[in-house]
Amino acid sequence: MNHILPTKQALRQTFLNLRAGLSAQRQEQVAQDVFESFFREVTLPAGAQVRGYFPVRQELDDMPILQALVQKGFACALPHVVAESMPLVFRRWHEGVSMVSGKYDIPEPDNVDVLTPDVLLVPMVAFDARGYRLGYGAGFYDRTLAVLRKARPVLAIGLAYQEQLCTEIPNAARDIRMDMIITDKNIYRFGD
Repeated sequence: MNHILPTKQALRQTFLNLRAGLSAQRQEQVAQDVFESFFREVTLPAGAQVRGYFPVRQELDDMPILQALVQKGFACALPHVVAESMPLVFRRWHEGVSMVSGKYDIPEPDNVDVLTPDVLLVPMVAFDARGYRLGYGAGFYDRTLAVLRKARPVLAIGLAYQEQLCTEIPNAARDIRMDMIITDKNIYRFGD
């Protein structure tokens, strides 16, 4: 059977519109549900370094997870964009750290204390049941995961609203699957 998948750009716009239409109450409830699922389902090894993201454009808010991890003694970081074609760098973050506006006007820590994460919390525009994610199209996370995983195992956990589940995300060889995706309704785990 021959079927034509929508382009990534068309899917991206559809799911960005969907996410933009979520009420503030829905966004807060989902963030709380994902927070609870994260701490119920994810066991981090002692000393693990966790990289989160600063949520923009109605991305699922991971900051409560990062705050709780810092309180538990884990080192956390947020991304810094060095250049368009480079992997992300991760600068240490904790409540009260000085922040600056980075590339794309996304806040990032104003320090040079770089961490190499063991765990990445990854935002997404959409995802499918195979573990592929759709982002904004710049390839930062795929590039970064490819580089990090050459050195050591890194756990990639996508955080999303259940509404972001797509039938199928078109993927290429360079696209890297998540190890796990946590939504307000499900925990998706992906093995090789």
